[in-house]
Amino acid sequence: MNHSAQPPRPAATLAATLAATLAATLAATLAATLAATVGLSALSPREAHARGAAGKAFPAEAQNKPKRRDAGDTPFGFKLSLDGYVQARYQGIADDKRVAQFVGRNDGFSLSNTRINVRLKRDRLRALLAFDGALERREPLNRAQGEVRTSLLDAYMEYEFSRYISARFGRFKPAYDANEWESTAGLLFADRALESRGGRGGEGLNVAGLSLTRQTGVQLLSDLPFTKDKAVSLHLIASVTNGNSFDQFTNDNEALAYTGRAFIRVRANKNIKLRFGGGVYLNDVTTGELPDLVSERRVGFTGDARLKLYGLSMQGQWMRQVTTALDVPAEPERTGDGFHVEAGFDFGAFDKHLKGIMPAYRFARYDPTASVSATATDEELRAALAADALTHHTLGLNWLLTEGALDLPLRLQLNYTFAEEERARKIKNDRVDVLVQMMF
Repeated sequence: MNHSAQPPRPAATLAATLAATLAATLAATLAATLAATVGLSALSPREAHARGAAGKAFPAEAQNKPKRRDAGDTPFGFKLSLDGYVQARYQGIADDKRVAQFVGRNDGFSLSNTRINVRLKRDRLRALLAFDGALERREPLNRAQGEVRTSLLDAYMEYEFSRYISARFGRFKPAYDANEWESTAGLLFADRALESRGGRGGEGLNVAGLSLTRQTGVQLLSDLPFTKDKAVSLHLIASVTNGNSFDQFTNDNEALAYTGRAFIRVRANKNIKLRFGGGVYLNDVTTGELPDLVSERRVGFTGDARLKLYGLSMQGQWMRQVTTALDVPAEPERTGDGFHVEAGFDFGAFDKHLKGIMPAYRFARYDPTASVSATATDEELRAALAADALTHHTLGLNWLLTEGALDLPLRLQLNYTFAEEERARKIKNDRVDVLVQMMF
């Protein structure tokens, strides 16, 4: 086609054409609107509503307009909901003059969590954004110093392929440690069990726990009921992730981490429930600063069980991690072991006005170097590794006001922990925690 056969229109001619077209369109729209309004105003309110519902008083194009798919709370049709909780705490730790530089010298108030969960749902699509305004970032190497930061924790999208299987993409908790998998807002004690969280600076000697931090990757979840009423069901969760902390932008190396968990739920009725399962993970970890990077392989195993029997709630967990050096053959292989058992009783089993009041007890033991391979020939090193086991006895009292007569979204928790170390590292560091939680 020869476009040069028609000379270009002057700018004034184009402007006049556009103005005329716009005026005609506005006039037609206004006339149609006035006609519809007059037609309706001549009717009674009831007749006008009936005719409007039948589509007889509106233009034909309005009657044939397809339904909007974005009828939710967001432009793309997702239903949005918010929930969360705020936790404030007082902690007091016994002082020990032998380690007076960091243990027991920082008693006072703190924010444990200020969580806001943003949930999105549309058909088979879901998403979760979880923010925490009191994320604790402590300095390593037996120090009580640290900072509180605001951080995005969970950030994943989920697609439900069927009622039995779904997939998550983004940042989440790998399903491995049953104690870590529980919601913080619903814990029976102010902190997670010793083998999961480890020991923190200020409370005693630093030691890392055996749990896994949030990671970035993909997670498959499957719920398989054995009965029609789902009284017995099998749950399988598998994750492939980077294997390093969620606050790191990239993977620590080119190896991925593999995590799996399986558990069975049995429900006789609302007062008798049982859950038992276990988990496993494999991860090659690279630490250090360039060019001095060190890699090691970590293999972990867990087993757990939980029972609810009317007012009685019991649970326990065992964890093991085997660490093998990949770059330094002379480095000994280390095995860490830990477990805990806990029980609580809701006085609401005796009287409905006492519902939500629960005394509890937890026994936990954790040895980060329960065994070391024979390649460790340094006697001083072996002696130190043989004396780093920890034992905690924790007494707790919970008052969940949402369960009782007051019906307030509050939880009060009082914990006293008797902390015991091996004789060679014995210190005075028993502690008391008072936690107040508001849910919304």
